[in-house]
Amino acid sequence: MSEGRSYIVEAPAKINLGLEVIRQRDDWYHDINTLFATINLCDEIELRARDDGAITCAVEGNDALRDEPLKRNLCVKAAQALREEFMLTSGIDITLHKHIPTGAGLGGGSSDAAALLRGAVQLWKKSIEEERLLEIAASLGSDVPFLIRGGVAHGSSRGEMLERFEVELPWHCLIINPGIHIPTSWAYRQVKRTMERRASDLVALLRQGLRDSLSMRRHFANDFEPPVFAAYPEIGAIKEKLYHYGALFALMSGSGSTVFGLFETRAGAEKAEVAFGDYWRRIVRFRSGLLMSPESPGKISSSQN
Repeated sequence: MSEGRSYIVEAPAKINLGLEVIRQRDDWYHDINTLFATINLCDEIELRARDDGAITCAVEGNDALRDEPLKRNLCVKAAQALREEFMLTSGIDITLHKHIPTGAGLGGGSSDAAALLRGAVQLWKKSIEEERLLEIAASLGSDVPFLIRGGVAHGSSRGEMLERFEVELPWHCLIINPGIHIPTSWAYRQVKRTMERRASDLVALLRQGLRDSLSMRRHFANDFEPPVFAAYPEIGAIKEKLYHYGALFALMSGSGSTVFGLFETRAGAEKAEVAFGDYWRRIVRFRSGLLMSPESPGKISSSQN
């Protein structure tokens, strides 16, 4: 394999349209009930083959990740896992262009790892069954399997058990990040799930929400919100402010700290965005699932709603 061949792969962020912590398992992980949805805010992963067996990773756009040891970098772990799967000695240069805030409940690191897996399969000209790729993804993190394909999916168990379904989400989504890092392990400890929670039928509730957006306020929840809002009232105030400025529905994503609001029109989202001038913010749309493009190996083709 000659050096120099390279691919660029998109790594979209996700939000959680509802997130219920069902129970703590015997292995100390938690079972959850959630709806994942990808949005058109993306990191970009540039991959370049090399012959000497080295795996490198350069980060642009995030100083904290730039200084992170390679052994902790999820993209490097993904490359190592896939190389071991294929029994290769080839190396890879990874350049990670960060646009998704880190530690924000948007799945940026997980999506980077998923993009690395998708891209490296193409870069190394290998084939792998999707089921096996999802197993490797699950070994890297609970959100990584969903982000192999993206789109909209119901997640259960630790989030790695997926039921994908086709649905067009019509809303304009305003995402607000206050720059507060919420460690996921801390958030789970605060939920203190000592008894099993009843799981809602989130798929049916979403379909109802497509007919009546305001019904989502009554039925969708994020079980991390009460402890996170208690510890960081600023985050709860963002949610209330989104409602004040006309959001049909607002929720914290993942374990925080990003909060999103759904708006019927882009004009409505833009009016609300002005009120959050001191925060990192974006207006985004939902995007459908990712597919490998046979015409352009290594590229990820997608359609946006």
